[in-house]
Amino acid sequence: MNKALFIISLQHELAMAIGNKLDLKAMLKVFLKVCFSRLNLTSAHIYVHCDHSGMPRKLAALESKNYQHLLSIPKNKIGQPWQQNSVLSNFAEQLNHAQQNISFRCKNDHFLFGFIIPDHGLLVFETHYALADEVQKALLPILQKLATSCYTSLVHDSLVKEVHSRQLIEEKVAYQAQHDGLTGLFNRQHINHLLTNAIEDAHSSKHIGTIIFIDLNRFKPINDAMGHTVGDKILLTLANRLHSLSSDHIDVGRFGGDEFIMVVKNLNFGYQDAISQLISQINELLAIPFVIDANSYKLSCSIGYALFPLQSSTVNNLIKFADIAMYEAKRAKSKQGKQYQPAMSEKIKRRLAYVDDMKRGLEHGDFKLYYQAQYNHYGDIIGAEALLRWQHPVHGMESPGVYIPIAEESDLILAIGQWVLEQACRDINKLEQLTLPESFKKIAINVSAKQLNQHDFQERVLHAIKQNNIPAERLALELTENLLVENIEDSIKLIASLKANAIDCSIDDFGTGYSSLTYLKRIPASVLKIDRSFVANIEQCNESAAIASMIISLGKTLKMNILAEGVETAEELNCLKVLGCYQYQGYYFSEPLPFDEFIQLLN
Repeated sequence: MNKALFIISLQHELAMAIGNKLDLKAMLKVFLKVCFSRLNLTSAHIYVHCDHSGMPRKLAALESKNYQHLLSIPKNKIGQPWQQNSVLSNFAEQLNHAQQNISFRCKNDHFLFGFIIPDHGLLVFETHYALADEVQKALLPILQKLATSCYTSLVHDSLVKEVHSRQLIEEKVAYQAQHDGLTGLFNRQHINHLLTNAIEDAHSSKHIGTIIFIDLNRFKPINDAMGHTVGDKILLTLANRLHSLSSDHIDVGRFGGDEFIMVVKNLNFGYQDAISQLISQINELLAIPFVIDANSYKLSCSIGYALFPLQSSTVNNLIKFADIAMYEAKRAKSKQGKQYQPAMSEKIKRRLAYVDDMKRGLEHGDFKLYYQAQYNHYGDIIGAEALLRWQHPVHGMESPGVYIPIAEESDLILAIGQWVLEQACRDINKLEQLTLPESFKKIAINVSAKQLNQHDFQERVLHAIKQNNIPAERLALELTENLLVENIEDSIKLIASLKANAIDCSIDDFGTGYSSLTYLKRIPASVLKIDRSFVANIEQCNESAAIASMIISLGKTLKMNILAEGVETAEELNCLKVLGCYQYQGYYFSEPLPFDEFIQLLN
């Protein structure tokens, strides 16, 4: 009777222990503890079937019975983990192979009893006595229940992992929807959302806010010359620096490319000082050199900002206004940033209207080429520079200093540049019908940055030459120094290729760039033009004379011809001669002339 009560009590307690936990290991640990206590065991062990990655699983039919030690009570035997005990390991291997209950008497007169947990694993008891047959039989229904609980735990664990995995995926998708992939800053869409909320808060709290638009200066040349990997590292470095300014009141985002944006909230009536201080902090962050792959880069930025709700309560308008102000800051080369003013929009409208005027002028033949003759020190005409002139139907003769920068900002400069190329070639064809002075060599045309960046620029030049049936050596191209160094490797290849086709290139405005000496020896140009800023009053300015002398010496060393532009007085001419410059261009010799008058000058 007592034995029967023991069996019933044992089964009840073990069954209750099995249902205590959903976590597999925790549930089996409780079960082993009850077994250890009720059966007076010396140790108890669980092995479970695992997949190839070592994770517990339910054993499917016909699959190999791969198993691993999961837990033991106690954990060690004489200081050694049970999983390293060879007697236990051998017994577990025999049990797994047999797939039925077995027992073994150890040398120390202890017993090992092995039981199968159906489809899930192995259970091993170590005792100091022989386990009665009735007890072993009583364990069979408990092991079946244990197998069911193991399955439930595995399903629960799988569901938990699936839910967690889905949660991670949802969080990742949500993060990606709000953040820029490269920098980790807020992206444009989320900045729009944050700005919408900030505008609403500004209305309700009667506070001022601002949207700050930041654009890197001269980033494109570095990105083109050094590659996108370096460019991306610069952007990431800048993003991390700007992120250091973020707070509860400042959100930082990447608008796109090398443009960044800040939403600043809850400014009080001293908002102008706060904005100026923030702009100073941005400039300080940019003043630190960007060290990428052992190379150091110095960058600056242009900043524009607009206020809400003072200047607008519309997201699109505020961003547009800040963008417009940023471009005004860029034009003015202002480091303090520019606040948007309505006059800026009016200025843009006038520029757009001006662009339309230029388009019509191009269509109606209002643009003309004037030619300014170039001379040697004997007074012989050696060539000429083609200069664009525009007779505006309302304003009269417009200054190139006004319309060329506007054309440069739009793609209209491409159409104008193509017209200049073709018209110069047509005029050269006419010159070829005349008896030209023996000293006369070339007509030079100016080339814009956007023209030079055209993938088929050289083909366009060669086509214009062929179409007008002129000698290629009669045409020369003038490229500014800054234009060349912005994309130095491609510039070198292009100039070398043009030279191979008998087309010479000149470096215009030389001495005004920031890296002249570094790149000059690599550029296969034929003529170096001393900028007019060094020629003006050169006889009175020792600094200008020293710079001109250096350029002349440098050009001669590199076997290049030196031509001074902007010569207006006999004193300037004489000073240049003394310094060793023997080719000139300027009003002292001839102003730019219409083509017909230029022909008369030649005659």
